[in-house]
Parts: sequence; C-alpha cells; structure tokens
Amino acid sequence: MEPGKPAVRAAARPVWPLALATALIAVLIAVPALPGSPHWLGRLSRLVTGGPLIHAHAIALALALALVARGVLLRRRAAWYGLVVLIALGLLAVVTGEDPLWRLPLLAAALGGLWLERARFPVRPHHERVRTAVKTGALLVVAAVSGSLLFGGVSVRSVGDVAAGLGSTGAPLDGASWLPGVLGLAGAAGLLVLVTTLLAPDPPPPPGDASERRRVAHLVAHPGSDTLAPFALRRDKAYVFSADGRAAIGYRVLFGVAVAGGDPVGDPASHADAVRAFLAMCRTAGWRPAVLGASDGILPAWGRCRTIGFGDEVVIRPAEFTLTGRRMRNVRQAVKRTENTGVTSRIVPENELSPALRDRLLDVAARSLGGAAERGFAMNLDELLTGYHPGAIVAIAYDAGEEPIAFQRYVTAGEGLSLDAMRRSPGGPNGVNERLIVEMIEYAAEHGHGVVSLNFAAFRELLDNDERRPLEKAGYHALRLLDPWIAVESLYLFNKKFRPSYKPRNVVFRSWFDIGLLAAALLTLEFGRTRLPRRAEEPLAEPVHHLGR
Repeated sequence: MEPGKPAVRAAARPVWPLALATALIAVLIAVPALPGSPHWLGRLSRLVTGGPLIHAHAIALALALALVARGVLLRRRAAWYGLVVLIALGLLAVVTGEDPLWRLPLLAAALGGLWLERARFPVRPHHERVRTAVKTGALLVVAAVSGSLLFGGVSVRSVGDVAAGLGSTGAPLDGASWLPGVLGLAGAAGLLVLVTTLLAPDPPPPPGDASERRRVAHLVAHPGSDTLAPFALRRDKAYVFSADGRAAIGYRVLFGVAVAGGDPVGDPASHADAVRAFLAMCRTAGWRPAVLGASDGILPAWGRCRTIGFGDEVVIRPAEFTLTGRRMRNVRQAVKRTENTGVTSRIVPENELSPALRDRLLDVAARSLGGAAERGFAMNLDELLTGYHPGAIVAIAYDAGEEPIAFQRYVTAGEGLSLDAMRRSPGGPNGVNERLIVEMIEYAAEHGHGVVSLNFAAFRELLDNDERRPLEKAGYHALRLLDPWIAVESLYLFNKKFRPSYKPRNVVFRSWFDIGLLAAALLTLEFGRTRLPRRAEEPLAEPVHHLGR
C-alpha cells in the first residue's frame, strides 16, 4: 500500500454526521436557556453539559459550537481541536468530582473516536490566524485578571465553567456586583472571536513573483494553451503548478473564494493535474474553489462541481473570414467609411512603441474610459502599453493629421491572438474599431495565427433568442435597462456583425451554498479597482522583430 493512502481515504470520508451531531448539541445547550423552554429540554441538556449553565454562558457556548459545526463540515483542523478541548474539559470536570461519574466512559469514547478520525480534518489554521487568536486570548486573560484585581476580592471560576459550562452554577462573584456580568460578556464575545479566527480560511496569498510569472509566460506560449491563457499573466494573480510543472492555474482569493481565471495554461496533458493541485491547495487553505471562464472541455477535470454557463467567447478563424457577401455589408461599410475620412492604421509590437507614441495612446485610453480605471479579471490584462507582457501587439488608427484616435491591444495565446483592450477617442469616427479588427484578422491570417478571440458575449443565448419565456423576458428587459452601464447588449450586437463562432464559457463552483460569496468575489474581480503590486522586475517580453508596416 502506498504511503499516505489511508490518510487520503480518511480525508475523503463524509464529515456531515459529526457536523450534524455538533449542531444538535449546540441546539440542546441553547434552547433550554431561552424563556419558556420545556423543563424536559433542560434535563436533556444536562446530559450534555453535566449541570445547569448560566444562560449567557449557554448561549455563547451554543453559538461557538454552531461555528465549530460549520468548521467540521469544512474539515477545519481547528474545529477538531475545539471538540477535543471541550471533551477534555468534560473529562476534567468528571475527575474533579464536578460532574457525575457515569459521563466518564461516554466522554472517553467520544475523545477516542475523534482521535481516530483526525485525518478527516486536513485544513490547518494559518499561522497568522493562530497568532491573532493567541493575542486575543492573552488580552482577554489580562483584562479579566486586571479587572478582578482592580475591584478586589473577585475569584475567577475555572475555564471549563465559562467556556463549556461543565458544572457552573451561576453563583455571583465576590466584589463589584456588576463585574461578573461584564466579565461574562467579555468572555463570551472573546470565545466567539477566538473560534471565528481559528476557523477562518487562510488569508489571500501574495501575487506570484517574477520567476513564477516567467514560468507561466513560457506555459502561455505552449500551442495547446487556451485563448484566455495570456490573462493568467496579470500581476495580481498567484499560481499553482501541476506536479510536472507543465501546466499552471492563475487565481486570486477574495472573501475566502479562490477564483481561477479560465482554463489551465500549458500542456493540455497536464491540465487535469493542475486542477487537482488547485483543488488540493484550496482544501488545505480552507478556500472555496471557483473558476471564471472555464471551457466545456475542462469541466470533467473539475469533478463534482456546479456549473453555470454565463456566456460565450467570441472567436473568429482568419482562414474562414471574408468581407464579401450581403451579411458582411455593415462591416464593409464601416471600413470604407474610415478610409473615406483619411484614417490610416499600423500594427506594431507593443514593446517597440516610442515613449512619445505610448503617451499619446494612453491619452486616447484615458479619454475613452472617461477617466475610469482599467478593470477586469478573466479577459483583461494589466500593464497597458508598457511592453511588459510577451507577445503583445498593438493596432493603431490615425486620423488624417497623423494623430492617434484609436488602438487595440492583442496578446498571443498559443497559436492565436486574444483582444485585450479596445480604446477609441470619443470624437473618433464610427467604424474605426471595425477597421482595426478586420486588419488584425488579416494580420493573423498572414502570420499563421489560427484564431482571433474578441470580446466576451455575456448571456448571448438570452439575447439571441426571439422566443423567451416569462422569466427570460424579465432577464432580457433587465439587461436592456442596465446596458448603458454594463454594455452587454451593445457589445453583443457589435460582435455579431463579424459573423463569429462562439466558445461557451462557464462559472464553476463547489456548492450552491457558496453562491453569495462567489457572486461578491466575481463582481469585485470584474468591476472593482485592483491595486497591483509594485513592479521591480524587467519586462517578461523578449525582443521581437518589427511587425508593422
């Protein structure tokens, strides 16, 4: 038998029965403390606690156990420690004579069972969480002792009496009459803070360093990489690699959700292993795994996860593209209109832009966005026009006076090109974006790129369907109402003019219970402003030959 196999099998066994038992114990402790609860519930509660509890202590302990039950369900090692400590305190109360002796074999059996099942809880608390918990606990102890000494003659009851209620009678403390209530409230709040801190997932990791990004850049260039692969090079992403190092996943962590952007990059033969490494990392760190922009082909590798198809990537194959025919009349007219107004164009590698031209193009970008910050995650790259990212190509449109009025940046994705940024001066002529897209498709055909990936068509099936059910009609009208802000329908209509093909993209997540945090994380990633780490390393791009005309 291979080393570690028993531990792996134990970690895979379900933990919900233990979580349910812990939650039921929390209910048994809390309900008798509520006004009007039946007397028999109080007797049943004493089977768990061994004696009556102060109501405030009972409520605090029940809340802490409810948090522990959730931690058990998430396989947190801190939840396992919490149950062990509570049982150990119960055993101590029996040994000291505070609890009836008949509870001893029951508690001993529970402690032994927990010890045998420790492998089910692989998610250990992060050292920062432990440090915070220790500081909080020390502060509470110091405050309690200081308060007792300051107001004189106060004897503090055992930790077991307060935390677990094992034999607590609720007798008033000597000294200041109000002090027991204050200390009890502080202890209850401190207990909940300690439990919450220790059960929290790991904090977000720092973004990948320069050496990791160089490795990922090499994987992005692999012919089998997906069209979203270049966006893994955003400098706000961390990375996890397959065991053989031939594939990687770029991700960010927000609100305890680890969101991967698109499919793994690198050798397709190692993609499934990269997914396994990502899921294992999420289990260890206590994060909820999710993917924004997964293709249909990779879904089986994610196993028993939930998926939502939220739109399509717009894809054009240069070998099949043509401007002829009635269906392409709008695009032909747009291109012709720019030619009639004297618009010229040029395609150049981003790292060959002169400083003066770069500043002029950045001014175009600023005016195009109205001063708003660059945003995005799954299909947006950072470092606009700096030449930092490898394989970035810029298509520039000039007016009759040779002043830049629009540009588009494309990044190399395996054997294809992916549109990253499309910016146009507010006063620029209509049709200039169509002109640059057509010229980039021609460029791709000339240089052997098999595919050009354009914008993302969110909710395409909803927008493309003329026969909608009542719920779909409501969604369609909502999209139209929000279009001035999110530009979903207008972008879809723009893309449709090129008669593209579509590649479905999905949101992948673990459970419907994660949907609230998942939605918050995805909306923040796509529309929130990202503060990128300060860059000190050299650009990832290698020198390339001049490609412009």
